[in-house]
Amino acid sequence: MARRSQTGNPEVLRLKLVDLLHDLPERLRSGTIGEQVSSLVEVNLHLRALGASIGASLSPESAGSGRARLLAYLRHQVGQIVHTDELLIVAGIGDYPRRIRELRADHGWPIISGLAVRDIRADAAAAEKRNRGIEQVSKMAAEEYLLIEDTCDFDAIGRWEQAVTIRDQSADVKSAVLAYLKRAPGKRITAEELRYVAGNSSTWPAAVRELRHEGWSIASKDAGSNDLPWGLYVFGPEKCG
Repeated sequence: MARRSQTGNPEVLRLKLVDLLHDLPERLRSGTIGEQVSSLVEVNLHLRALGASIGASLSPESAGSGRARLLAYLRHQVGQIVHTDELLIVAGIGDYPRRIRELRADHGWPIISGLAVRDIRADAAAAEKRNRGIEQVSKMAAEEYLLIEDTCDFDAIGRWEQAVTIRDQSADVKSAVLAYLKRAPGKRITAEELRYVAGNSSTWPAAVRELRHEGWSIASKDAGSNDLPWGLYVFGPEKCG
């Protein structure tokens, strides 16, 4: 089991880390292989503890929870692209991807990954009109995350519970996406939800596009709804035409 980082006073931990780094060159130069590795382990543990303590300062009421530290950091960086290296540091735990999934599915936080954005970017590659917002999102890498809005959607918890059933019972990606959207008319659906219900297929943006062409109302920023942040979709229950 991966060791969890301990939290403490960031300044105390910083000073201890400085001392360790000051002595590290000599330890690496003169120590045995085992001593060299032990020295690096000690530095790494203090570095992780410092990162977790900085994360804890954003969520003092639940400083001992890696998930709480992770959420606090994402909320502090809302609307900004966050790399997994940052999350690893502030969470102080190795299983932060599972904690992100919990924040989405069990708590309703609209967190999208670079994988979902990669799908959007690939589908929109031929589009002529680009603006500042789409360029920012399109720069996300697969190992990055973004909290779209600083609010949790409790309705999303139920949607995530239904997603597996909808995915498994649907004939194809388009029908899965449509069935999922129909369950939540007027709600703010994230790109991550659509990607998941599509079985993580990268074709879900194309499915959204095809549904629009068939007359279904699916609002999003790339479709002209400038009041919506990138990565959110709103389904209108009435089919046009």
